[in-house]
Amino acid sequence: MNTLKTTKLIVALALSALCLGSFDANAQQENYFRAIGSPHKPKVEIAWNRYYSAEGLWDWMKKIAAAHPKLAKIESIGKSFEGRDILTLTITDFSTGKDTDKPAMWIDGNIHSNEIQGGEFSLYVAWYLTEMHADTKFIQELLRDKTFYITPTINPDARNNFFKEPNTANSPRSGMIVLDNDGDGQAGEDMMNDLDGDGHITMMIRRSPTGRFIKDPLDPRRLMAVGPDQVGDYEMLGQEGMDNDGDGEVNEDGIGYYDPNRDWGWNWQPDYIQRGAMRYPFTLPENRAVMEFVMKHPNIAGAQSFHNSGGMILRGPGAEEDLNTYNREDIRIYDAIGKKGEEMIPGYRYLTVYKDLYSVFGGELDWFYGNRGIFTYTNELMVPYLYFNKEAG
Repeated sequence: MNTLKTTKLIVALALSALCLGSFDANAQQENYFRAIGSPHKPKVEIAWNRYYSAEGLWDWMKKIAAAHPKLAKIESIGKSFEGRDILTLTITDFSTGKDTDKPAMWIDGNIHSNEIQGGEFSLYVAWYLTEMHADTKFIQELLRDKTFYITPTINPDARNNFFKEPNTANSPRSGMIVLDNDGDGQAGEDMMNDLDGDGHITMMIRRSPTGRFIKDPLDPRRLMAVGPDQVGDYEMLGQEGMDNDGDGEVNEDGIGYYDPNRDWGWNWQPDYIQRGAMRYPFTLPENRAVMEFVMKHPNIAGAQSFHNSGGMILRGPGAEEDLNTYNREDIRIYDAIGKKGEEMIPGYRYLTVYKDLYSVFGGELDWFYGNRGIFTYTNELMVPYLYFNKEAG
């Protein structure tokens, strides 16, 4: 063995001894070189470089429960509009007591069906807690004393539609109830048309002598606007589709429109005040299922809902009219956690919904706090900070 190899081995052994308190060369070197923040040999090997349909999420949830029966149980807490189960994992160390006898945290994702990342984030939390339990003292202590209720998607119908049917990046944001969006007395008569059959609803363009756009030389699928004194090659015609009902609009009467995050029974306002509110609080079966589960579990003390995008850590109130609901002592706790989150997640901002974004009536986080006294945050995932900030490395 040459000197360089010997030196590397000694350094590896020394680091292993410092980190793990043992000189078992094979075992400690193996442990030392595992990826930080992940189990060395997971019982459930999930690929995190892709997104999963509702059935895909459920399959992994079932495998987690099967692989860790002392830590995880799975159940359906209700049915979606199209009759799919809304599956929830209960995660705790069941050997130390019932889940309902411990303070608990509720975690959900994907209430907006096109904001799919929340499903994988929620699933990852469940996977991490169960897979890391055997080797991590903190998680052992956490699950000994606490419970997690994790529902990766509370909008499974529209999650699948987003994956499997032609859509824009923003559709469907709602669930799958078909409404009369254009007020002509008919529902769903002008759905989206995938004219070129590529599985996507994109913008239609055509060549024009007075066009304002040219193709991006780095990506010909994109158009770039030309300067005010220049003439481009193309003009925009609008969204891909046809005027099926002859009212002069294209694709205006499809799935939705309503907003599942405006349907909750706290400071709810009708649709003419809060767009997307539906007919009354908890019109939607998916939200109603979550509400009924939470009402049956008064041990829930904290909640987290994953959305995207924008890199935000959000708290209520959603509307200024609800400002007095949030008492001063609780806001101090909210602020302490939110500011710590800013430190831990570079590029994320801690914000208050009504003050820093816009007014939201009938939002989930306000119902959790206002109705149940549960400290609740919404994370808007994804932020370009780490891509473009040279100091972020």
